[in-house]
Amino acid sequence: MNYLDDVRSAARAYLLREADDARPEWRGVFTMNGTEGPTGIAPVCPDPEHEAGDGDLYTCCPELAIEVESAEFAEYLVALLNADREGGAR
Repeated sequence: MNYLDDVRSAARAYLLREADDARPEWRGVFTMNGTEGPTGIAPVCPDPEHEAGDGDLYTCCPELAIEVESAEFAEYLVALLNADREGGAR
């Protein structure tokens, strides 16, 4: 295993503990008031009434939300994590 595989494994173990899903689909979320765009990331909410593209956090949403303080960086992380989920090491 290389370093990237090691950190992926550690992150997936953490996500399994915290979000009950080792490979969640991610979305941008509003974690701070008054921002023009989502400045955080969180797993997509499994509630069928909650649209995946909705950046708001509700009580039905998994609790793991990470503030990154930048809408551009949040968008990048969502794309990166979702690409890793779909095509990265399993």
